[in-house]
Amino acid sequence: MRDWMLIESGFQKEYVRKYESIMSMGNGYMGVRATTEESYERAIRYTLVAGTFDAKEDENTTELPNAADTTALFVTVNGIPLHLTQENTENYQRSLSLSDGLLKRSFVWSPSSGLRLEFCSERFVSLKELHVLGHRMSIKVLEGCGTLELQSGILGGDRYGSPHFTAMQGQEQDGIMQYAETTHESNITFVTSATVDAWMRDKDGIETPIDMTIDAEKERVMSSCRVVFEEGQEFHLEKLCRIATTRDKDFELASENVSKWGRDLLLHREKEEMEKLRIRGYEKTWKLSQDCWKELWSEKDVIISGEKENAEYDQLAVRFAIYHLTIMAPLHDNRMNIGAKGLSGKGYYGHTFWDTEIYMLPYYAWENPKGARSLLEYRYLCLDSARENARESGFEGAKYPWEAAWITDGDTCPKKHFTQYELHVTADVAYGIYYYYEITHDIDFMRKYGCEILFETAQFWRSRLEYNAEKDVYEIRNVIGPDEFTHEANNNAYTNYLAHLNLKFAIEWKERLQRDYPEDYERLNEKLNLGGRMKGWLEGRDKLVLPVPNEDNILPQDDDYMTLPEIDLSIYRRKEKKLRVDYPYPVYTRLKVSKQADVMNLFLLLEELFTDEVKRASLAYYEPFCVHESSLSLCAYSMLAADCGENKKAYELFVGARDIDLKLKNDSDHGIHAASLGGIWQCCVLGFAGVRMCGGKLRIRPNLPKHWESVKFRMWWRGSQLEVTVTKDNVAYEVLQGSHIVEIETK
Repeated sequence: MRDWMLIESGFQKEYVRKYESIMSMGNGYMGVRATTEESYERAIRYTLVAGTFDAKEDENTTELPNAADTTALFVTVNGIPLHLTQENTENYQRSLSLSDGLLKRSFVWSPSSGLRLEFCSERFVSLKELHVLGHRMSIKVLEGCGTLELQSGILGGDRYGSPHFTAMQGQEQDGIMQYAETTHESNITFVTSATVDAWMRDKDGIETPIDMTIDAEKERVMSSCRVVFEEGQEFHLEKLCRIATTRDKDFELASENVSKWGRDLLLHREKEEMEKLRIRGYEKTWKLSQDCWKELWSEKDVIISGEKENAEYDQLAVRFAIYHLTIMAPLHDNRMNIGAKGLSGKGYYGHTFWDTEIYMLPYYAWENPKGARSLLEYRYLCLDSARENARESGFEGAKYPWEAAWITDGDTCPKKHFTQYELHVTADVAYGIYYYYEITHDIDFMRKYGCEILFETAQFWRSRLEYNAEKDVYEIRNVIGPDEFTHEANNNAYTNYLAHLNLKFAIEWKERLQRDYPEDYERLNEKLNLGGRMKGWLEGRDKLVLPVPNEDNILPQDDDYMTLPEIDLSIYRRKEKKLRVDYPYPVYTRLKVSKQADVMNLFLLLEELFTDEVKRASLAYYEPFCVHESSLSLCAYSMLAADCGENKKAYELFVGARDIDLKLKNDSDHGIHAASLGGIWQCCVLGFAGVRMCGGKLRIRPNLPKHWESVKFRMWWRGSQLEVTVTKDNVAYEVLQGSHIVEIETK
């Protein structure tokens, strides 16, 4: 089971935040950090609900608020609060099972001489039922006797990062605890509900229920008990909880006048649901979630065979990635998208970046096309805000913001200066539509949503192009490409090529709608004046500068990058020092140094446009100048190295990406690196196994690492589900659903 388990052996207080992030649980609706039951100074106790953004104090942005907590337990034995140190703790282990999302923790605690207690706990967030989570704990008396006092319930009030709520109120009725609170600005009511059952088991296995006392206050609702124990007895507790909000789509659709009556309606509904949950019980509720995970892994697992020691850890890494790609994505609601930290922490405020389309969408497009469509429908629901964003910037069409949150929030980036220049996100959204369509051939999506986005983003690019009369070309000047260290770039290759694809794809779909779907064309033509825009799109497509490789087969990143001054980057590439400390802004922006992959990403997205010689030469040129300061970088370089047949280098870069979250460093404290996890899956399936959508065709060309023997996985291609097994020199597949005629290129 080593390739299914994350294990912490021995309590490590300095890494509490790291383990909270990487062992976090969720289901796309909510994310709950793996915070210990007892509190420590560095702990960050977060429960985040997707899409519930509220204005952040003193900053021009919104963020996910921290919902009421259900994970804390207050345990006191003989007047001594539970607190672990190396001196009083034995056999400590915490584990997360990726196979079913169960977080387990066990240790022996000796609070005083002659007293030894064995603690065991487990938690889950239901994958089957979006609103449900559970917590179970036992305390076995190994030695000694005394008094146990325990509190468990719902903690509101002054908690970490919670200045978002007003009108907080706890209540109890018929043994059901409930806590309601409403966000300041977005006026979203959260209702958290819970029930707690406890009992004692004696040496003979006879169980005796324990009466729990419930106290409801304004800022918490707690269930408590006080029991006398003796050696050999066991204390058991089971807790089931629900979290719901007035932003939930099912609640909004079912309820009228939500803003006025939302709290009372939601409290009433949640009490009824909680009563059903209590009757069903913990074990059956957990089993429903466990079965859902079992079904998911039967469809989504990527199975690596090879040398045990290395391949086993790689296997764990890709399953870790799939686990988090599952729990972070709010695919139940197309008004929501994926944050840069998923739902494992509030890094980047829970905002959505270009990371979704370029690093994570491929996983969903190949593995869960319905989920991929939901993520793109989110961009459609943000279209009016993107139009306003373009107008405010002095341009036409739709300009997608660098950071996005709720569908009507608009540009939520706190650093507005940079959002004027990081424009490639608009082309990335268009590319996501292109990529999704080529894999799925989802005509319905294009007619309802995709085409309108393409037409509006194409119009933005047409209005943003600058004409160079001397050369009779259009340029895109003064931008920041994927390499966020290089500012004021002119004709960034990545940006120009993707803007060109945006224009090209919009032209193709304008003509296709006009020919095949005249009613859709007339609707959009009346709204957007497609006929009047076509000339400008054609001119932009035909005259936009597309950088070409130089005499050394190197594709210039932009007009000036290759002429910038060089410095010794060795200490920064080894992570011994930070470049931006020694070369503060704006100095580093005019040096030949890259934060992350730039041209490499272009080669991956539009690989059919460039020869293998250009890719190899560019990889050799750019990688030494990249400090890989972004978690988005190593996976992109790894895939390109695999494409170039440099499998040893590809694997070394993959190891760097693999270890970003899995190794004991503190850079995951505020959440996992969502895009990097999407990149790990891409490295395994698109890079090493060689699966690509290339020029509208399906190609599988293996590039396996030396110690991998095979990779097996399932994927969708234009309505057909395939099971694919790739070895170093062979590709075998079976059509499980859909058409039995699937053409695959292997060369």
